[in-house]
Amino acid sequence: MEAATRDFHLLDTSGAVRAGYHLHNWSGSPLGSPDQWDPALRNAVSVILESEFPMYIAWGPRLIMLYNAAYISLLDGRHPSTLGAPITEVWPEQWPGMKPLVDRALGGHSTYGEDVPHTIRRAGQPYHGWFTLAYSPVRDGAGAVRGVLCVISETTPRVQLERRHAVQLQVVDSLRRLHHPSDIVECACTMLGRHLELDHACYVEGDGTGAGFEVVHDWARDGAAALAGRRARIKDFGPAALALLRTGAPLAIRDTTTDPRLPERGERYAAAGARAILALPRLRRGQLQAALVGYATSARGWDEEECKLAADIAERSWDALDRMSAEQALRNAVARQTTLLDMNEFRLELADLLRRLDDPAQIFVQTSAMLGRFLQASRVLYGDYDADRQLLTFHSNYTDGIVADLNGTFPAHLFGAANFSALTQGTTWVASDVQRDPRTGGPDTWPTYASLQIRSCVVVPVHRNGALTTCMFIHDNLPRVWSADIVRLMEDVAERSWSALERVRAEEALRLADRRKDEFLAMLAHELRNPLAPISAAAQLLNMGPPDSARVERTSAIIARQVAHMTGLIDDLLDVSRVTRGLVVLARDQVDLRHVIDDAVEQVRPLIEARRHRLTLQLAPEIGPAFVQGDPKRLIQVIANLLNNAAKYTHEGGKLAVWMGATPDHVLVSVKDDGIGIAADLLPTVFDLFSQAERTPDRSQGGLGLGLALVKSLVELHGGMVTASSEGRNMGTEFTVRLPRLQASGTAAGAALPPPAAASGGALGLKLMLVDDNEDAAMTLGLLLESCGHAVTVVHDPLEALVRAGDEHFDAFLLDIGLPGMSGVELARRLRKLPGQDGAVLMAISGYGQRSDRVDAEEAGFDRYFVKPVDADELMQALGGVTARG
Repeated sequence: MEAATRDFHLLDTSGAVRAGYHLHNWSGSPLGSPDQWDPALRNAVSVILESEFPMYIAWGPRLIMLYNAAYISLLDGRHPSTLGAPITEVWPEQWPGMKPLVDRALGGHSTYGEDVPHTIRRAGQPYHGWFTLAYSPVRDGAGAVRGVLCVISETTPRVQLERRHAVQLQVVDSLRRLHHPSDIVECACTMLGRHLELDHACYVEGDGTGAGFEVVHDWARDGAAALAGRRARIKDFGPAALALLRTGAPLAIRDTTTDPRLPERGERYAAAGARAILALPRLRRGQLQAALVGYATSARGWDEEECKLAADIAERSWDALDRMSAEQALRNAVARQTTLLDMNEFRLELADLLRRLDDPAQIFVQTSAMLGRFLQASRVLYGDYDADRQLLTFHSNYTDGIVADLNGTFPAHLFGAANFSALTQGTTWVASDVQRDPRTGGPDTWPTYASLQIRSCVVVPVHRNGALTTCMFIHDNLPRVWSADIVRLMEDVAERSWSALERVRAEEALRLADRRKDEFLAMLAHELRNPLAPISAAAQLLNMGPPDSARVERTSAIIARQVAHMTGLIDDLLDVSRVTRGLVVLARDQVDLRHVIDDAVEQVRPLIEARRHRLTLQLAPEIGPAFVQGDPKRLIQVIANLLNNAAKYTHEGGKLAVWMGATPDHVLVSVKDDGIGIAADLLPTVFDLFSQAERTPDRSQGGLGLGLALVKSLVELHGGMVTASSEGRNMGTEFTVRLPRLQASGTAAGAALPPPAAASGGALGLKLMLVDDNEDAAMTLGLLLESCGHAVTVVHDPLEALVRAGDEHFDAFLLDIGLPGMSGVELARRLRKLPGQDGAVLMAISGYGQRSDRVDAEEAGFDRYFVKPVDADELMQALGGVTARG
């Protein structure tokens, strides 16, 4: 092995001879003579010298370069002085980019880079090339990394070809989607400037005089002054250059100050900062019509690849312009023939669609989609216009999938204040190219349109009662000419859709009024039956057996309370009727709202204490007297109503708060609770007459739906307003009353609420369980049943009823349907499942008398269904058919 190494003469190999190793003076090299090199270095060098790929080795601490003959061409005449020199001296400009790769290889890791761009010099000129590089560590006999091996393969021809093909595809793809000549010109200038790294890329056309050109569009690198609008004389190009351009051949000038084809040595161009020019002419009918011209502010060469790339961009741009011109002419000829037929068919389909739609939201959604597909528009939508606040709220989007939906509320001025002035006059607004339209192309409006991908637009206003209420918007993300026929179609769609909306709303209002009437009558019947039930039973009880003073006293008290309750219901009906019809005459006293709140709280306090609520008053003493002008009794009624609602709709032990504040012009009173809240879909109608939350069988959230309607009417009669807010179900509710403030003093008054009633029970006969949360009704019916010889267990809570039924046997159960926490229907289902109670008779006693209520009861297993007030003879007859089980 050692003999073979000594016999090997590195400098005698053909690769070493071609690389000039045998002529190089190695005495001054840090590596010394090749015969003295480390065997690993000698072996590595022998490998690269015999390779036809450019390679070099950087060896030792100073990274001395040793390369093969194929690498010499990359040094551009600096060989052989670079042989044996440190790499940092051979490539000082490239070293910052090479160092990380070299360091990685010295760390023992190979690195591979494909199509890495590098600028070298060839024939004394900068040369932009691409290379595939592979860096590998070179180790000595002990395995230590001593140097770096770099294998190089130039890929410039392939990269240039791929780049040109990629640019061609990009040009084709970009131009294919453009529909306006100005966009094609802009695209051509942009691609030429960016791909050739120019300072300016201009499209110049004849200025109409036949003697000069005008710069129509200019793409300028950041910081370069725009050339658009400048003129140049034909003779400024010079006879030779002009002759070349008129043949359709490109003109490439390296340096305008030295090119003999330009007159006066191109001083005019040099003064304008154009040191290098590449011009690509456009000929039409054999005449020089326009040119795509690239400028560089410093002298530069135009290599063959750059010229080919520029010619591809120009040629495809000219083709696109010609094609667009021809296609537009053909489209114009055909469009008029087909448009009217298509629009008539569209109108028939639209009429059929609108006849079938009964949802207001779907009218907008489906008409915008139908029109958008017909027009092949990017976006069609509607926008509600708030003239007072100058706001637009967009909705009901149709999009083509390229642009995004446009939802939310925007200030109208973002789209041009003058534009909306025209719309308020009833004029349809049309823009074929928003960017170039003087109404929208300015810096205060164009950014809005650009961010929303709106390049062309039609806005159709819809007026009702002399005011602009909504608009239909048709957008396209590209410039587009809207014909008069198409605009008339849009106006027709907008008008028809709004007319359909008004029809649907009117029909829905009638249905809603009818439904509310039915719901109100059902609830009124229910609320009136409840007090009638104990009154009827008490009356029958008084007629049975010898007089009993205690029994007469109790039953009389029950009748009195229930009659008072019924009177209150009737008074509420009459009161809300008078107020809503404007028949109430208010007193006009100076009223301190602090006294009003105190009296209202005093009225509702029994209910608040009964439900164990915590009430907080925050009446802001620092604001001083809070006087308003109005009727103290009615104002107390307003606050008491709100407090009563808050107490009723808040679970026991909840929190109530009354807050009062003031501004210089208004006094505000807020009533807030942490109760069941109001669903978002009910908030808009919470103050409507007979409007209620979802009716539950237990009537815990019951009532006639009059209270809030009365509150709203009374507040408005006082010149104020009331609002409601809630975060949703079980998130509490807040009502805020705002009244005009007076700078004076006054008084207020209040009233009290009746106390709640008590309960009782009895014994004998059939063993019955009576379950009703209405204590008066339960007591009177229980007394009636006991007087007929039955043993009656009265329970007010359905859970307690289940416990008692699990421990005792009963012959029959008389169940109220509207029970708190669990309906009578659910209680019946559970009773049927209890051991020993499956044979018991179940009788429903309810204030709900509709057929659907009876069907639900039958499905739950009830044997009989009685509507309050119960007919005593019918009930006793039914009980007479029940067999006692002992």
